[in-house]
Amino acid sequence: MLAIENLKFVQADSEDLKNAIYQLRYNVYAEEFGFEKLEDHPDGYETDEYDEKSIHFAALNEDNSVVGTVRLVLNSEKGFPIEHAVKTEFIGEKPSSDKIAEISRLAVSRNFRKRKEDGHFGVESYIKKSEGGILPDKGPATDEQQKRKRPVIVLGLYQILYHASKRMGITHWYMITEEKLFHALKKYGFMFYQIGEPVNYHGIRTPYLGIILDIEQKLIKEKPELLCMLLIGLEREYHPKIVAS
Repeated sequence: MLAIENLKFVQADSEDLKNAIYQLRYNVYAEEFGFEKLEDHPDGYETDEYDEKSIHFAALNEDNSVVGTVRLVLNSEKGFPIEHAVKTEFIGEKPSSDKIAEISRLAVSRNFRKRKEDGHFGVESYIKKSEGGILPDKGPATDEQQKRKRPVIVLGLYQILYHASKRMGITHWYMITEEKLFHALKKYGFMFYQIGEPVNYHGIRTPYLGIILDIEQKLIKEKPELLCMLLIGLEREYHPKIVAS
């Protein structure tokens, strides 16, 4: 469990919590944005065939309500969702599939996306216009824009899935998502490589690969303060070591 500001970030270990996660996904993906058809989920839960092979994470508010979620799809006979959506080119030597996981089904409650420009991740306030956000490409941001510190829910969820990945020996992450999320993650140290062309997959999505060692080494060299934050709550035995270039 991680605690950041007034939020808790946990791995879902009960059916009740998983159902609350599926309900939030339904609210965001089906009701609010129409990425999923309402009639495909008559019970009010957005689920698919990969959920049973996934580790689910939740952001909880002070009332222990689920306000954010993401999952880590593990290797199984079903493969990974990205493999059925788009042709990809792996970067570097491909490890065994047991060391790969796919990040997907990121969702943030609309209560934490109150600005009119916010999409379903709520990251637009933190990236430039050319990246899909609202910050100026040149010149200073407004006073109001400068007050917005960081997308806490998204970063907290990625921090806890990073911890889980390190403990399980996961070394690579697949991800297929909007470019604006790629830019937001890059800003805060999560570097991904594009490994294919954009496709229409729940909207226009681009396939990416995250190599955890590369992310860690880039943070060590360029943003050590972000790495220190990322490692909070992770056992020292899993901390990265500096690799000579």
